[in-house]
Amino acid sequence: MKVTANPPTQCTLVLLSLVVVSWLPAQSRAQLGPDGTAIDSSDYTIDLTRGVVVSTSRVVGLSGAATSLAQGVEGGLQNPSAVAYRGPQWPEWYDYWLALGFTYPFQSGDFYNSGRVLGSGEDVNESTFFLIPGAYFQMWHAGIGLTIDSQFINLEGVVNPETMQRETLRLRFTTFHIQGGYGFFKGQLIIGGGLRIFRQRAFLSTRRVSDGDEYHTLGLGAEVGVMLRPHNRRWTLGASVFPKLTTGLRQRGRTTATPEGDIVVGDVFLPRTTTIPTTGSVGFSYQLGPRPPNPPWVGDEKLAAPDLERLDRRRDAAERAEARHIAEARARGGPDVETEVRAIEEHYAQKYATLKEERKALKRFAWEVLRKRYRWGWPRRYYLITADLWFNGRVDNGVGVESFLFQTVQRSGEKVTVSPRLGFEAEVWPTRMKVRAGTYLEPTRFAQSSPRVHGTLGFDISLFKWNVFGLWPRDYRWQITAALDLARAYGSFSFGIGGWY
Repeated sequence: MKVTANPPTQCTLVLLSLVVVSWLPAQSRAQLGPDGTAIDSSDYTIDLTRGVVVSTSRVVGLSGAATSLAQGVEGGLQNPSAVAYRGPQWPEWYDYWLALGFTYPFQSGDFYNSGRVLGSGEDVNESTFFLIPGAYFQMWHAGIGLTIDSQFINLEGVVNPETMQRETLRLRFTTFHIQGGYGFFKGQLIIGGGLRIFRQRAFLSTRRVSDGDEYHTLGLGAEVGVMLRPHNRRWTLGASVFPKLTTGLRQRGRTTATPEGDIVVGDVFLPRTTTIPTTGSVGFSYQLGPRPPNPPWVGDEKLAAPDLERLDRRRDAAERAEARHIAEARARGGPDVETEVRAIEEHYAQKYATLKEERKALKRFAWEVLRKRYRWGWPRRYYLITADLWFNGRVDNGVGVESFLFQTVQRSGEKVTVSPRLGFEAEVWPTRMKVRAGTYLEPTRFAQSSPRVHGTLGFDISLFKWNVFGLWPRDYRWQITAALDLARAYGSFSFGIGGWY
């Protein structure tokens, strides 16, 4: 992608202040003019709506139609209830999910779908990529987790106004999703929510490490999601809401205030706020094929319950027998009574140890039965159809990122935008390969542009078993996953690693 500005110093100052938010007392100030006029006031906000789907490879491959799936860390960015989803693949009382996704827009000539009606002059090379790690921990039907959605933007060839040397402007947009949830009615109704912490940084450097941020902003927001997945039914429903999030300035850097109360860097007017508008979605999915749909989570203790109950009765009987024998020994008395009591205790301690080992063996056997049933006992073929409808709310007095970059008004977010999404997934090579495809309509937030249609493709490939030096189960199988997203003036590649289920 190429972005241009003239003169270069103004471009630098504008880029450096991309993530600025400030809070000043309200005064009578100038308002933004019509589209195409110069920005001459700080009374505006940057609309940071992300129209393209950026997530893990599975979600990208499904064109973002994942609100009703709510499975694993990859589902948490679409629906916070994913944190409490318990699938049958792990039959122990606890479970954990790890994920690492990487998305690289190899073609982003119009990343924001603005129509690119702004900009002229000297070229500045831009590169961007997204990194999404996450981890969940679950206990029975409760779950907690953290997912980090990170965007890295590097703009090479920007002139530092202090040194007049060309350096790289590095922008960091990071959202921390801290989530918690619970599955009611044995996991058929899952409700989750959490806190979003949105952090923005910008610094000029020839290195990837900052010597000090030019700007640093921070904002807090909420999120909530719900999913209905009745056991053994082929359909699921989901919905999520991410209320509006506005950042607040944490570090002023080289900003100054004018007598009118505007915030400027040089002759560049900075916005008072940066806003991610209210976002929400509703989703539906339907599974065809012989594989059991929406299977309930069954723990190893439940499967082994009858045998475990018999062991408990044997232990109770042994404890009663031990107490009786000790009482009889003490009743007989004599100089060696304590020696006799210790012998009785040692005898029953061996029995308890044997019962404990039998209990472990029963649970281990039940765990293996459930694990093998999920992986090998059930039919593997399935055909999953998913559909979502996403919306982004209005942003009052908002402009696009490029509008801010070139200090020219191009209003953004004046209307609510809607994005329909459709995805398909199937396991075409049982136990070895899954494929997915989808399409979605990306709306535009600008009057000068038009919506564009995306097409997505993705796959998972099973690799090999490895317990990572005993940290994972013996049968843990790893996979690689990848996806493509193609549209007018946009293309991205996503890659990830994880477990095969």
